[in-house]
Amino acid sequence: MISLLQAMTANNSDNLMLRDGKIYLVMTIVSIILVGLFIYVASVDKKISKLENGAKD
Repeated sequence: MISLLQAMTANNSDNLMLRDGKIYLVMTIVSIILVGLFIYVASVDKKISKLENGAKD
C-alpha cells in the first residue's frame, strides 16, 4: 500500500489529497474509527466471557 502511494505521488506530483495534506486527516479519522471498533469488540468479548463463566457456575 505504501509503495502504491509512493508510485501515485511520483506520477502525479500535484495530487490534491497529498498537496493539501488532507490524506493525513483521512488517515487520522480511519485510525480513530479502527481503534474505536477494536475497543468495542474487546468490551463485547469481555462481557460474553463473563456471561459464559456465569453460565458454567
